[in-house]
Amino acid sequence: MLRRIALLSLLLLAGCAQNPAGLPLWEATKVAPPSMQYLGVGGYLLRWQGEALLFAPSFSNPATLGQPPLTVLADNAKIDQLMPPAADVSMLLVGHAHYDHLLDVPRILQSHAPQAKVYGSKTMGHILAAAIPRERIVDAEALMAIGATPGQWFYSPKGQMRAMAIKSEHSPHMFGIKLLTGGYDQDLTELPTSTFGWKEGQTLAWLVDLLDAQGQPVYRIHYQDAGSTAPLGLPPQLPDTKRVDVEVLCAGAWNQSPAYPEILLKRLQPRLTVIGHWEDFFGNDPHVPQALRLQDIRQLIAITRANQPADGVIKLPVPFAEIPLPPLLPE
Repeated sequence: MLRRIALLSLLLLAGCAQNPAGLPLWEATKVAPPSMQYLGVGGYLLRWQGEALLFAPSFSNPATLGQPPLTVLADNAKIDQLMPPAADVSMLLVGHAHYDHLLDVPRILQSHAPQAKVYGSKTMGHILAAAIPRERIVDAEALMAIGATPGQWFYSPKGQMRAMAIKSEHSPHMFGIKLLTGGYDQDLTELPTSTFGWKEGQTLAWLVDLLDAQGQPVYRIHYQDAGSTAPLGLPPQLPDTKRVDVEVLCAGAWNQSPAYPEILLKRLQPRLTVIGHWEDFFGNDPHVPQALRLQDIRQLIAITRANQPADGVIKLPVPFAEIPLPPLLPE
């Protein structure tokens, strides 16, 4: 196993970030609400009716001479510089516990979203317990949707948003090999400093509803921060007939999961598909994004376009771009 890990690491080190010239990048920064802001990697900021929600941002993006790091540490100064205002955030959702999704969450919870609770896997909770009070950490894995069986909805304090965790998986990184596997079964006393200390845990997809005054969904968003093999990651059967309005896909290692994202798109038929986690994150400058090394983003866009509905739209946002939500459908 160690030899396989060493081989994969060498392959990763041999790759270089790609020039994004020619990609259909979305760069708008002044969009009328409702909209969602892409923060880079797997991070998004969503505001609705006086409340806000975060999908775990990543700004530190450590590297060793522009290559994957072996040790990681949150860059608090960089986080503070790049993190948009988030004092109104009440929910922070985490898909899995790898460092490129969880490393910056303690600082964000402590300094930028002090009222928020964080929702994720048991492993996520055990890691964050080293820095965050336990009362702010919610074990969503225990109440996740599995297959066709719904999980529990978690509601925001004002009841304008709700989120449901869905059992999913993390695609292999390359050649069927996946790094940073496993999890923790007890709270840590210190945050990991080794890249391999940020273990995956149970990967979750998320279903997020933006609600009207009667508690009915106006917008439905399906989010993944890692590719998965269907049916893992797909939303459960719900009693309402609400369509998924927005699908958030992950470009990282997308082609390592069979039929991703074809099955998901054919099943959900989203009106808007947002492709995130497309840019290189090893010591990157988010204001000058480069495409992921060894990934064919153009092919992912082509597959998405071929499997979206007739009214579907695709956005490939640059970090900090604002993405308009689809127009409301007539009742």
